[in-house]
Amino acid sequence: MPGKVLAAHLRDDGFMDGCNHYRFRIPFEELRKHGGVYDWAPIGVIRDWAKSKYPVRPTDYDLWLLPRYRPTPYLEDEAKPEILDAAEKHLGITLERKSYFLDLVRIMKGKIAMVLEYDDDYFTESRDLGYEHTDLLLQMAREVDAVTVSTPYLKELVQKVAPGQRVYVLPNCVAWHEWQGWDRWDLWPKDHVVIALTGSHTHQEDWRVLETVLPRIMVEHGNAVFLGAGYLPDYLEDLVKRYPDRASFVPFADYTNGYAHLIRQADIVLCPLIPDDPFNWAKSEIKAVEGMAAGRLFPGGKNGGAVPITSDVYFYRRVTGGNKRGLTIEHTPEAWYGAIERLIDDHDLRMRLARRAWTWAHDQRSIERKWSLWRDAYQEVLRRKQ
Repeated sequence: MPGKVLAAHLRDDGFMDGCNHYRFRIPFEELRKHGGVYDWAPIGVIRDWAKSKYPVRPTDYDLWLLPRYRPTPYLEDEAKPEILDAAEKHLGITLERKSYFLDLVRIMKGKIAMVLEYDDDYFTESRDLGYEHTDLLLQMAREVDAVTVSTPYLKELVQKVAPGQRVYVLPNCVAWHEWQGWDRWDLWPKDHVVIALTGSHTHQEDWRVLETVLPRIMVEHGNAVFLGAGYLPDYLEDLVKRYPDRASFVPFADYTNGYAHLIRQADIVLCPLIPDDPFNWAKSEIKAVEGMAAGRLFPGGKNGGAVPITSDVYFYRRVTGGNKRGLTIEHTPEAWYGAIERLIDDHDLRMRLARRAWTWAHDQRSIERKWSLWRDAYQEVLRRKQ
């Protein structure tokens, strides 16, 4: 019988962002179908829950998953000496009293397996993320029972800073049923080609390569449609103003409420990343996979997804398979323009790539096929804990 797992996440506003969506909601919902208890709640709710009289306690779980935890020092009035003294006396442990999250791990890990979870590089200074306590994070990575990550590169990073730590690679996967059967919006003629660019402000510089490319595409191809979502950099804002009939921008959609429908509108998904930015090396291929999985029925009864165009980064090359399921190109304006134009003009090529992309995403990145990776990782952690 699998153990009971609780994801104690940090987001308390009820919004399901991409990290929480892919790192626990999707796998946990699939795991529930195969037996076991897999729940999630914000850490603030868990604190109140622990004080309540509810019959099921947070401490009844066998494993806590801690997504994206980055410990910070106690605030002046945050550390309660009487509580920490009592915990030390009752549990027979020593608390360093440097950080709430560090002390939480030490208090809980005597009974519960504590597992950190990351899908970005927080362990090096490859990008300034405004976090100044990497020393606490590295200590936490060494003290927990295990770490789960989304890519092999992240596994290597964690093992460098936490030698001997158990690290499991659990790739970002889509819930296949959520990405199928959506209707096309009735906003543009059916022969128009929708080009999607979605993501957050962290891609400000990654996307700059498109600054002159997309305006030129819109001028020279009257059947091109631009669909932006999440973040629209200032250097692309004019597209929406200049082409109100062929350009749209949608603020971030909750991943559980319409995001798949949004990506379903795209014929082409753009995935630009600066290849020599070390922060990007730890990222996953999920942006391309989302488009590839966004299923639609083509004439002749065959299914396909959107075709990804990606920068030449190793994990995107693996997804596109050397231009068999998408186009992986140099990160230059000329290459980006050429690839977008090629897919707009060559309908047959776009259809072939779309069908192959959809099949690959189903076989390699659907949680319905990959759920056992999570089960096996958690069960191994629990066996070692016992």
